[in-house]
Amino acid sequence: MWMAIDRDSRVPMLNQVYRSLRDGIWKGELEAGRRLPSTRRLAAELKVSRNIVLEAYERLIAEGFAVARSGAGTFVAEGASLPDGGTAIPAPPAPEDAKPVAYPEVAPADGTISFRTGSPAMDRFPRKAWSDALRRVYREAPDGLFGYGNPAGEPELRAALAEYLRDTRGVVATPDRIVVTGGAIQALGLAARMLLSEGDDALVEHPTVEEVRTLIASTGARPHGVPVDESGLATGALPADIRPRLIYVTPSHQFPLGGAMPIPRRVELLAYAARAGSYVLEDDYDSEFAYDAPAVHSLQSLAPDRVFYIGTFSKILSPALRIGYIVLPEAWVPAFVRLKRLADYENSRPEQLALADFIRQRALHAHVHRMRKLYRGRRELLIACLEAQLGGRGRVLGKAVGLHIALRFGEPLPSDLHDRLREAKVEAAQIGEDCLLLGYGHLQEDEIREGAERLARALGNHAMPRSKPNQAEKGGGSHAARRA
Repeated sequence: MWMAIDRDSRVPMLNQVYRSLRDGIWKGELEAGRRLPSTRRLAAELKVSRNIVLEAYERLIAEGFAVARSGAGTFVAEGASLPDGGTAIPAPPAPEDAKPVAYPEVAPADGTISFRTGSPAMDRFPRKAWSDALRRVYREAPDGLFGYGNPAGEPELRAALAEYLRDTRGVVATPDRIVVTGGAIQALGLAARMLLSEGDDALVEHPTVEEVRTLIASTGARPHGVPVDESGLATGALPADIRPRLIYVTPSHQFPLGGAMPIPRRVELLAYAARAGSYVLEDDYDSEFAYDAPAVHSLQSLAPDRVFYIGTFSKILSPALRIGYIVLPEAWVPAFVRLKRLADYENSRPEQLALADFIRQRALHAHVHRMRKLYRGRRELLIACLEAQLGGRGRVLGKAVGLHIALRFGEPLPSDLHDRLREAKVEAAQIGEDCLLLGYGHLQEDEIREGAERLARALGNHAMPRSKPNQAEKGGGSHAARRA
């Protein structure tokens, strides 16, 4: 029996012998009922230890590829090979969208400065305080912590969240109305699955992040865009000819344009939802970082039985933690927990308890306070650099809250702006014809200065020719990096 053995390979000799035999059987090259060589003979032919061949045969027998017959030897098992060597089982067709998805790094390797949105200052993660909290959990937690827990989340974290959200965002919540999720995006997806069915109508802000529209559409529902302005969703444009099942909003810091919805609009939105029988999905996007005035309390605080409130620690602490949450109307908690259990059962229990401790010790409050000061400085620096480099050609929107600004020019941006940005080694997302998004939370001061200079160089000083509407203008844009 011939088989290829590579003595210089890092693959152990046992694995090489086993795989050669298994593949020969699997492909039909060693037909069913064929007697395999004796272990002594095959070992001599391959010039390997007989123990290697013995163990390879034992694996084949244990997995059903071969059978041992007392006094007769080892034989290829019936039914262990593919029909016609596999040609009778054609490969399934590739999905329509088989292109790999690119997720750009915050600091590209080629020296590009990225103004991507949704990225906090990861170099300021409170490593010591967090590791202390995590060590206390591993040191003091009972053995039961390392078993399965409640898919809704650890009771300690839900209790800490209820108090934290009440104090900071005015959220009306008891621990049993909170479910811990794998970031905000999981909360969004599960809520959409729970609330929407084939043919339902849903309203989303326009523009908004494309992944929200995709999640809603994946349920079979129809997403309809409602325009936004500098005060968030334009409630005067809410449609009267449909009865949406769900309305998705970011009222405290609209993404991407950054507006905060004033009280009259909030009241009008909730009144519309009540008339239409709609539920409101409130995505409270990075509202912890309010700079010039206290952040407006949550929409949920005005109608806790109609509003589903979603938040995350991706911007406050780190996207890598994958901890978010949703505050639900009481009647919807059991259905959501069932979906959460089917999705991934539960989040990491030790990290949930560490976060609960982090909140109870007020380490989270202290961290948010420090980061608010840091981000305020970076925001002011970016705005000053843009003013100096662009000479007032762009108007800054959404600067009161969050980790990004929108820069609106009032005239179409160059049609070849993408190529210009790439040549200048700077990244910025474009919204519509005349607006750029600039995230700054993750950038150092020298990167902000250099990035503003590169951006100005890419834009140039000449008149900007009219460009064609881009994907963001047509469908709301795709900015998956901003929300997780």
